[in-house]
Amino acid sequence: MTAVPRPLPALGALTWDQSAGRACVWCAEPLTTGAVHAGVIRERDGAHVLDTEVWAHPLCDAGESRR
Repeated sequence: MTAVPRPLPALGALTWDQSAGRACVWCAEPLTTGAVHAGVIRERDGAHVLDTEVWAHPLCDAGESRR
Protein backbone atom coordinates (compact mmCIF):
# COMPACT_ATOMS: atom_id res chain seq x y z
CA MET A 1 0.00 0.00 0.00
CA THR A 2 1.43 3.38 -1.03
CA ALA A 3 1.12 6.40 1.25
CA VAL A 4 -0.88 9.29 -0.16
CA PRO A 5 1.27 12.44 -0.33
CA ARG A 6 0.24 15.21 2.03
CA PRO A 7 -1.17 18.19 0.05
CA LEU A 8 0.99 21.30 0.18
CA PRO A 9 -0.48 24.64 1.28
CA ALA A 10 -1.03 27.49 -1.16
CA LEU A 11 1.96 29.74 -1.74
CA GLY A 12 0.09 32.75 -0.34
CA ALA A 13 -0.43 30.93 2.99
CA LEU A 14 3.32 30.61 3.68
CA THR A 15 5.51 32.94 5.68
CA TRP A 16 8.60 34.42 4.04
CA ASP A 17 10.83 31.94 5.92
CA GLN A 18 8.72 28.97 4.77
CA SER A 19 8.80 30.03 1.12
CA ALA A 20 12.56 30.69 1.35
CA GLY A 21 13.22 27.19 2.74
CA ARG A 22 14.32 28.48 6.15
CA ALA A 23 11.26 27.16 8.06
CA CYS A 24 9.18 23.98 7.93
CA VAL A 25 6.30 24.17 5.46
CA TRP A 26 4.01 22.44 7.98
CA CYS A 27 4.83 23.83 11.44
CA ALA A 28 6.73 27.04 10.49
CA GLU A 29 9.51 26.27 12.99
CA PRO A 30 13.06 27.09 11.81
CA LEU A 31 14.87 24.30 9.98
CA THR A 32 18.34 23.23 11.05
CA THR A 33 19.85 19.88 10.09
CA GLY A 34 18.00 16.91 8.70
CA ALA A 35 15.36 18.83 6.72
CA VAL A 36 13.64 16.84 3.97
CA HIS A 37 12.31 18.05 0.64
CA ALA A 38 8.52 18.30 0.98
CA GLY A 39 7.82 19.15 -2.65
CA VAL A 40 7.28 22.03 -5.03
CA ILE A 41 4.33 24.41 -4.88
CA ARG A 42 3.52 25.20 -8.50
CA GLU A 43 2.02 28.63 -9.17
CA ARG A 44 1.98 31.15 -11.98
CA ASP A 45 1.12 34.81 -12.31
CA GLY A 46 0.47 35.26 -16.01
CA ALA A 47 3.74 34.45 -17.76
CA HIS A 48 5.70 34.45 -14.49
CA VAL A 49 6.49 31.07 -12.95
CA LEU A 50 6.36 31.23 -9.15
CA ASP A 51 7.26 27.58 -8.41
CA THR A 52 8.63 27.30 -4.87
CA GLU A 53 10.56 24.41 -3.31
CA VAL A 54 9.49 23.74 0.27
CA TRP A 55 11.20 21.82 3.06
CA ALA A 56 10.05 20.17 6.28
CA HIS A 57 11.18 18.49 9.48
CA PRO A 58 11.19 14.70 8.99
CA LEU A 59 8.39 14.16 11.55
CA CYS A 60 6.20 16.89 10.03
CA ASP A 61 6.73 15.41 6.56
CA ALA A 62 5.57 12.03 7.90
CA GLY A 63 2.39 13.66 9.27
CA GLU A 64 3.43 13.43 12.93
CA SER A 65 3.51 16.27 15.43
CA ARG A 66 6.90 17.56 16.61
CA ARG A 67 5.50 18.55 20.00
